[in-house]
Amino acid sequence: MGQPQPQSPPLVTLADFYALDRGDDIRRELHDGQVVAMAPPKNAHGTIVINLGAALKAAVRGRRPCRVQTEAGIIPPSREHSYYQADLLVTCEPSRPGERDVQAPLFVCEVLSESTELFDRRCKIPEYRAIASVRELLLVDSERMFVELHRRIDDRRWLTEILQRPSDHLALETADLTLTLTELYEDVALGPANLELPL
Repeated sequence: MGQPQPQSPPLVTLADFYALDRGDDIRRELHDGQVVAMAPPKNAHGTIVINLGAALKAAVRGRRPCRVQTEAGIIPPSREHSYYQADLLVTCEPSRPGERDVQAPLFVCEVLSESTELFDRRCKIPEYRAIASVRELLLVDSERMFVELHRRIDDRRWLTEILQRPSDHLALETADLTLTLTELYEDVALGPANLELPL
């Protein structure tokens, strides 16, 4: 007799995922029917989110219903049984009572760490690009000064801009916001390699 084949875990539906309540503060995402627990972020991650989030909030103030959201739920349009949480996004759709996901994000940001970078790049970014409303995608490295901005040109093409120097300016058209990397990384302890970059 052959060896019994290992059984694949049952697929978790979006409704099942929404019903999960384990009484903890662990951040979870759903990818192809499998629940993925995210490791607690390092301090640098939270500081970058606060720095950028505050700047975005000030930039969109007075442009209601536009708003900034952290840990924002996104349901990929081309992948079943999946639910991602973006670190930051900007949307101009009206808020809905009890909503768990944002249906029309304009700007999406992921702060990269060693444990999440591969998944963010290979899985999330292609799915975010498939959302028709998305105009800009931002990847911010939390270990070194490195920012990658993806801006939609048309239905098929994206322009990518790389920023690495403290004086480089990050210009976000979706929020009408410009800030330097020095401002973005304020109060973030980076590795020695970043200190050697010329201004």
